[in-house]
Amino acid sequence: MVLAGLAATCLHAASAPDRSGAITFCLIVAALAISLSYTPAYLHLTVNPEKPARWQFRIRWRVLGAALIIGMVAASGPRARIVLLLAITALSAANLLARNVVRPDHAAAYHWFTDFAVTAALVLTRKCPFLPAAAMVIAAAHLSIVICRKHSFAWAAAVSASGAILLWFSGRGQNEDLESILAAIALLLASALATAWMVHRAQQHNIQNVATALGELTGFTGYPEEKIRQMWLTSNQQLAQNWELARPGEDDPEKMAQWYRDNSELYMFAISGYNLEHRRIRSNLYVLQFARGRCLDYGAGNGELLLDLARLGHAVTYYDVEAASMAFTRWRAQQRGLAVEFARTKDDLAAAAQKQGFDTVFSFDVLEHLPDLPGELSFLASLLSRGGRFMFDVPAGSTKAHPMHLNHTLDVCAHLRALGLKEERSLWDRLSLKKQEKYVFRARD
Repeated sequence: MVLAGLAATCLHAASAPDRSGAITFCLIVAALAISLSYTPAYLHLTVNPEKPARWQFRIRWRVLGAALIIGMVAASGPRARIVLLLAITALSAANLLARNVVRPDHAAAYHWFTDFAVTAALVLTRKCPFLPAAAMVIAAAHLSIVICRKHSFAWAAAVSASGAILLWFSGRGQNEDLESILAAIALLLASALATAWMVHRAQQHNIQNVATALGELTGFTGYPEEKIRQMWLTSNQQLAQNWELARPGEDDPEKMAQWYRDNSELYMFAISGYNLEHRRIRSNLYVLQFARGRCLDYGAGNGELLLDLARLGHAVTYYDVEAASMAFTRWRAQQRGLAVEFARTKDDLAAAAQKQGFDTVFSFDVLEHLPDLPGELSFLASLLSRGGRFMFDVPAGSTKAHPMHLNHTLDVCAHLRALGLKEERSLWDRLSLKKQEKYVFRARD
C-alpha cells in the first residue's frame, strides 16, 4: 500500500508525463511489488549460497528482454530506439561478464554499479524521461539488495543514498516538480528498506532452519557439518549419475526397490536440503491444512510432513523404503517425543486400513518413481475411510536432473473418478497448484 501511494504521488506530481512513460513506470512498480512478496524468501531460504547470484544472472535476461520489447514499442522515434539498443547492449555485456568473472559475494555491488552507470548516462544526457528513469533506479536497487548475502541494511543505505542523488539531479535537470522528485526518492527509500527487511528476515529464518537440520543430521549420522553441507549440494547429481549407471528396468520392481534402498542415504540428504528450500517450506505449510484425523504419508522420506502432523495431534503412519530415511525419521520422532507408526509393507497398510481407514492419505514426490501408477492410485484410494481425503502429486516425467522419474501418461483425474472419488480442489487451488501438479480427491461418505 505504501509503494502504491508513493507511486500514485509520483504520477500525480510529474510534469505532464507521456502515456508510454507513465505505463512503463506503473509496470515496473507493479513488478517490484510482486517481487517483494516472494523473491527474498525464495532466494535466501536455501542451502545453496550461490542461488541469489545465479538467479540475478538469469532474471536479468528476462528483464532485459522485456525492456527491449516494451521500449521499442513505446519509443518516440528512431533516435530513442538507438539509445535503447545501446543501453540494452551495455547491460547485456555486463550480465555476460557477471557470470564468468564476478564472485557471488560481489554480485550485488557489481550489478548495482553497472545499472547505476547506464541509468546515469541516460538521465543526465536527458535521453530518458524522469518517471521511467526513476522506476529503473528503484528496480535496480531492489534487484541489487535482494541478492545481498550480508549486511542487507547497510547495503540498502548505500544504494538508496546514491540512487537518491541520481534522482535529484535527474529531476532538477528535467525541471520536474519538487513534489515528484521527493515522492520518487521516498519510493526508492521505502522499496530499499522493505527489500532489506525481507532479505534479513529470510536469512535469519534460514540460519535457524539450517542449524536445526545440521544438528539432527550430525546427531544421526555422526558426519561433520562440512560433509553434510557438501551432501546437500551434490546428492541430487550423485543420484542421477547412479541411476544412469544402474538403469533398473520398469519391468523389474524388486530391482528398482533395491536401487532405492542402496541409494537411501543420498536421498536422505537430498530430501533434507530440499525441505530447507522456500518452495518446499511453503508447500508443506499449505498441505497441513488438508489433514484430517488419522494420516498416512506414502513415500514419506525424512518424515518432515508427518512430524509436523504428529506435533499438531494427528495419529500418523509412515510408509517408505525401509532404509536410511526411515531410520532417520524414527530417530527424529524419538528425539522429539512424537508418536509415529511405521509400516513396512503394503500388506501392513491394508491390514491397518481394514481396522480403521485413513482419514487423510498424502503422497508427494513418490508416484513418479513407481512403474504401476494406476495400481498405486487404486491401492491408496482403497485405504481411505468414508469421506477420507487423498492428496498427492504426479510431477512431469524424466529430466536430466531427475532421470529416475518415470513418464506416466495416465489421466489420474479420470482414473480416480472411476473409483468413485470426487475432486475437491477449488478453482483457485487448481490455478495456484497447477505448476506443482497437486491433486485433492475425497472418498464417498
